[in-house]
Amino acid sequence: MNWTKLPDNWWCNEFGDQIHRYEILDDEDRCQTEYHLRHAGERLPWSGKTHTLAEAQRQLEHSRMSMT
Repeated sequence: MNWTKLPDNWWCNEFGDQIHRYEILDDEDRCQTEYHLRHAGERLPWSGKTHTLAEAQRQLEHSRMSMT
């Protein structure tokens, strides 16, 4: 699966799956990074959330492989 990095911390693969990187503040005002996943064609805004890009890619690739 090939991932293309687009501007503004956004990745997309050849199937249209997307990953968006967000920096948020936790309860103690520390910056945390989250990666929100979205399967192509899904109506929900996000399919899942991880704390690393690698894990986000693995989750989307795994779910894509289990669909075939």
